[in-house]
Amino acid sequence: MEDRTIALMTKYLDGDYKVSPMAPQKSTIQDIKNVEKELDINFPDEYIAHLLGENDEVLGSRGIFIEVKEEIWRRPKLYDVAPFWSFLYGFHTFTAFKQSEDWMNLEFVGKNFFADTGIKAVPILKILTDADVYCVGENKQILKYNHEENLVEDTNMNFWEIFEFELKELRDRKELKLKQK
Repeated sequence: MEDRTIALMTKYLDGDYKVSPMAPQKSTIQDIKNVEKELDINFPDEYIAHLLGENDEVLGSRGIFIEVKEEIWRRPKLYDVAPFWSFLYGFHTFTAFKQSEDWMNLEFVGKNFFADTGIKAVPILKILTDADVYCVGENKQILKYNHEENLVEDTNMNFWEIFEFELKELRDRKELKLKQK
């Protein structure tokens, strides 16, 4: 499966964004298989292609963190009141690299998600400041977790469609934020 991460980012992102890898070094297919075995879940091929990131030496195989630069989009402060969308200034995927920080580690996040929700799914993409998260379910489908109802709903999209959708949404929110200045 072809990695489309860089091609999709190039389509939607400009110099107003900061993009960073989620782990200090690359994951391997064995790292991914170990996570799948530990969590008893299989990731879809397109998500594995993203995790392996063969199209990019710097970001590939590490997961990815994308945010609008702070000078473009001021970060929310405690007690800020604004429309919900105005707090959603970025998103990230997770990494299979075992030595990464807990909050970005697929295995750690997957175990905690199950323990906290009782739902057999693994978070794969999180929008910053949003309690809902995209997950992979037992049948490799991409689900969206609804924290208010503690349930998951099928997105009927593959990982590349979700990734592209969220890139476009982030770009559109950034443009709206710029119009408000």
